[in-house]
Amino acid sequence: MAPADPSEDTSRATRGEEGVVRPEDLDYTASERVAELSDDRYVVATDEGPPSVDEEDADADDSEDRGALARQQMARYVSDRDAEYGFVLTAAIDGEVGHLEHGSDDVAEAFGELATWYTSKIDSDTDPAAALGILLLASETPVSFPAKSLAPVLKRHGLTLDDPIEDLVEALAGEGLQIPPEE
Repeated sequence: MAPADPSEDTSRATRGEEGVVRPEDLDYTASERVAELSDDRYVVATDEGPPSVDEEDADADDSEDRGALARQQMARYVSDRDAEYGFVLTAAIDGEVGHLEHGSDDVAEAFGELATWYTSKIDSDTDPAAALGILLLASETPVSFPAKSLAPVLKRHGLTLDDPIEDLVEALAGEGLQIPPEE
């Protein structure tokens, strides 16, 4: 059992060599001024004596309350930013935790940043545009493009509306279909 809090009049010399801290000196859980609520949750009294803790508070699972508080704080943080569209994202991917904060007045730019960041985190070896296309196909998420978005693809490959579809398929065989095409 770790020792109780040293009294104020106890000199350093009687606790051991000056400047040396023993592991038991760092064990705050043994102090009478600390009460454990649950795993990794403690109440520390700011005055002398034990902290005041209700038993029902100690046993309550307040993860929902903490989640609601976190959402409220993040909503306030994002809304305080000077942007129409903003997000703060924390994601655990393959054991790594990544963070992204972004604000923009352009909804498409904000979405693009989010999608590019996420795809770069899940597969850093694959081009984010290709990874996003693979994810959308694999998730069976339908994506609709306006018909006019095909014209720049045809132009990029030197094709017109009069060319047969097989010419387009042949032109896309190497790099795939990218909308909008890279310049």
